Amino acid sequence: MSDAARAAIRDMLAAHNTITLATGQDRQPWAAAVFYASDAALNLYFVSDARTRHGRDMQANDRVAGAINPDCGTWDEVKGLQLEGRVRVLSGAARLKGLGHYLAKFHDVKALFDQPRDANEETIAERLKAANLYCLQPDRIRLIDNSRWFGFKEELELQG
Repeated sequence: MSDAARAAIRDMLAAHNTITLATGQDRQPWAAAVFYASDAALNLYFVSDARTRHGRDMQANDRVAGAINPDCGTWDEVKGLQLEGRVRVLSGAARLKGLGHYLAKFHDVKALFDQPRDANEETIAERLKAANLYCLQPDRIRLIDNSRWFGFKEELELQG
């Protein structure tokens, strides 16, 4: 993959904030949208409750896929990322580092963590603090960009 394509992936990860995760267990697929932040190594960090369906799926099967794409109105506007990899729950120093990426991207969540304004925000902050912080380490990312030509794609293979 070209340096330009790698840069386009980084730019797209930075420009967007929601990934639709595809999880599954027992041959039952599921999809869930979560907010994410990324790092220079193209890892994605997201918060989720382990009791959710996708949380239970990831506990049973750490392989996931995901898609990041903006809404568009025509075929030539289709751009996005498709990825696959492994997820893990972060703890200790790794959690602090991942949370740093997350809070740097989501200033409103950082404000909620640092200084909740009312009892409702305190409840939300406590739930977020108690939720799992996951790291999705992709082993493959496909960049799609129909503005270049219909069906354009480049794949990046990453070492785990």
